[in-house]
Amino acid sequence: MKKWLLVIALSVVAVLVILALIPAGTIRYEGNEYYSEEELTKQVFGDTKPRYFVALLQEKLGNHTEIPFVDHYEVQFGPGRDITVRLYERSLAGYLRFQDYNLYFDWSGTVVESSKQQVEGVFEVTGLGVDYAVVGEKLPVADSTAIDSVLTITQFLKKESIRWNGTETKLADLAQRIRFSSDGVSVDLGDIEVLLGSAENMDAKLFLMEDILPELAGRKGTLYLDNYQTGTVRPHYVFKETQPGE
Repeated sequence: MKKWLLVIALSVVAVLVILALIPAGTIRYEGNEYYSEEELTKQVFGDTKPRYFVALLQEKLGNHTEIPFVDHYEVQFGPGRDITVRLYERSLAGYLRFQDYNLYFDWSGTVVESSKQQVEGVFEVTGLGVDYAVVGEKLPVADSTAIDSVLTITQFLKKESIRWNGTETKLADLAQRIRFSSDGVSVDLGDIEVLLGSAENMDAKLFLMEDILPELAGRKGTLYLDNYQTGTVRPHYVFKETQPGE
């Protein structure tokens, strides 16, 4: 009996050793916007080389690595030794700086992550007047329309492109931050601040901004769209150019 147990144990060890020596084929990642493939490989598999074995072991134990900004992920094996990792990333609307951390929040205004990491493609939001915040809870924002404005602006910036200095450019690539002040909400796009004002007629003001911006390429100043009035085919706008030294 003991001899058979020893044989079984050695067989199991041999199988594990063989699995550990099997190199992974192609590792594919799906659904990733916030990380490069190199970063994800380090997050999911660590520094270990037998990645196929590590992935199998993690699946059997149900022990996935916790990855910031990722709700969960699924691993599929095959064809052959290939591995596909499907990520379900948390939906981020923006972030605000709080002390030494970036507080990332979703479309409902709920803080989903506190991190020193800078996530590509997520806009900084300033001026919300937040004195404290708790991960898993909504931002204590006095103006209930502020988060809706962030959502509308962010979706527009990520969807639309303009002709900028002779090149087709995504507005999201020009945008730096979304700002709230006593004058309402504004967006910094390169050297141009676009003052959008209140949440009223926000969609129309954003489309007007898209129409006007190519005319302002290479200039520096503030585009005022806060006094937008509906019903005008080509509304009048004011652009105040920043003077040297300002």
